[in-house]
Amino acid sequence: MPARRLLMPRRAGLRYFRVGLLLLGLVAFSGWLLSIWITQPVDMPLSQNSDMPADNQDLDQLFGLAVRHMQQGEYEAALKRWHQILLRDAGIPEVKVNMGFTLYELGQFPAARDFFVSAMEQNPFQANAYYGLALVSEKEGDLAGAMGAMRSYIHLAGPAEDERFIRRARSALWEWESKLSPPSDGEDPPAGRANSLE
Repeated sequence: MPARRLLMPRRAGLRYFRVGLLLLGLVAFSGWLLSIWITQPVDMPLSQNSDMPADNQDLDQLFGLAVRHMQQGEYEAALKRWHQILLRDAGIPEVKVNMGFTLYELGQFPAARDFFVSAMEQNPFQANAYYGLALVSEKEGDLAGAMGAMRSYIHLAGPAEDERFIRRARSALWEWESKLSPPSDGEDPPAGRANSLE
């Protein structure tokens, strides 16, 4: 009988060892399956009616398409494209600026103002957002606000900025200043100036 007692603990230890090896094998196999499952690419459409791009290259193409629509005066089509881009990535201030200019061309000035301000909040050095805000402020009759925004544009415009826009900005400032300051005694107000920057 004493010999039998000695064998029992040894068999129990062997049983625990086998169960431990089995569990270790299962954990290792499960980890391997999980790593394969995680690294598999997911082919999931962005939406069911998806004419939205699937990657950044397509996002660039969509951006180019929206710009072409704007250049051709197709503002409703451009608005749709800008909206699609914003749904994909709302962190691009240039898209918000272009959305603002598109809404400006459609006569939706309060919405355009919101997009210009949003772009400036996202990137305070986004010069063309100040230009757009100045145009909208002029249309809304806020010449003092338009002047402030246009001065900011001129200040932020770098050497890469198109000189035509800087000349237009300086011309608009001169026009708005002359409208806000009354003419001196005996002087006529300047004549022959355009009333907008369009």
